Parts: sequence; structure tokens; C-alpha cells
Amino acid sequence: MSTSARDTEAGDGLRRTPLLDVAELPDLAFGVRDIMWWGTAGFVVIEGTTLALCVVVYLYLWKNFHTWPPAGTERPGLVAATVQLALMLGSLPFLRRLDGAAKALDLQRVRRLLVVASLLIVAMTVVRGFELAELHVRWNQNAYGSAQWLVVGTHATLLLVEMVEVLGITAIFWFAPVEWKHFSDVADVAFYWMFLVLAWVPIYVLNYLGPRYFM
Repeated sequence: MSTSARDTEAGDGLRRTPLLDVAELPDLAFGVRDIMWWGTAGFVVIEGTTLALCVVVYLYLWKNFHTWPPAGTERPGLVAATVQLALMLGSLPFLRRLDGAAKALDLQRVRRLLVVASLLIVAMTVVRGFELAELHVRWNQNAYGSAQWLVVGTHATLLLVEMVEVLGITAIFWFAPVEWKHFSDVADVAFYWMFLVLAWVPIYVLNYLGPRYFM
């Protein structure tokens, strides 16, 4: 990489403007060398902070009640939430394969794995609907209900965002011209998916096991 300078007229004198030759920079990069990775990382920080604030609200309300859930409110069911946990944790080895295929620029393998990813994310989103039903409380029934829906519902919105992104990138890889930059997009999808899984584990413990076992 080389630098040079160009003389430009500025007022009644000359100043030297540095130039940077970027011709040798790669057309494709992954991880911290990719500007989009930093965008995804910023989104993870923002949404992670949002989830943390929701959890703080949940814990604050919990400590102000003698029983949690309050008397007369049914505890959340565990079936759908546990299925969701198993789906998410089980997807982690798959995510490594998807990320590896993207970084290897293996078009056919990425296409196949994206189909599986689409099926997985749709299944997770459907299961989330059953999870919300198994909370056994309306969002406006009491403070406990509002707190439950706040935490689980906020994570659900992130799951919906990921579903739209995965389905969109899958459609691009199968039905549109694929550019080199799309491979780094796939790696970013795997990165954000990992965040969703790791964020769900403490939420599962707090919102589903907490009212049942930690009172």
C-alpha cells in the first residue's frame, strides 16, 4: 500500500492533500475486518442492553412481591420453552458449519445450509408462539404478567428480525445473483444467531424456571 500527495490550491497558497492507494485492499473480508460485522456487533450491544434492562425490570418487580407469580396466577409451562432451548442449543454446531462454509466461499454448501437455517428459524418462531401461550398470564393481568411478556416478547421481536434476515439471505442465494459480499452477510447472520441463543439461556432460567423453583 502506498501513499502520495496532490497539490491543491487553497486561498493564496498551496497545501498538500494526502492520498491513499486502496487498490490492493481485498474485495471481501470477514469478522472485525468487515464494516458490516461492526454494524451487527453494534446491534447486538443495543439489543443486549435492551434485554438486560427488561430483565432488571423483571427482577425489580419480583423482589417487591412475597410470592412470584402472585397468588392466583398460574406458573408458566415448561414444554414449549424447553423445546425452544433444545432447538437453539442444538443449532450451535450447525452455525459453525454455516459460518465455515461462508468463509470458504462454498456456494453450494451455503445454499443447502441456508435452507436448513430457514427451517430452524421458522420452527423457533412458531415455538415462541406456544411459549407465550404457556406463560398462562395476559400481559395486562398484573405486574408479573407485564414483566413476563416484556422479557419474552422483546426476545421474540429479535427472533422475528432474524427470521426475516435469514429468509431474505436464503432467497438471495437461491434466486438472485450472488455477490462476494453476500458470503460475509451469511457469517454475520450466524454471529447474530449466536447472540439470540446465548441471550435465551438466562431468560429461560429466569422466566420459566424462576417462578417454579427459585421462590
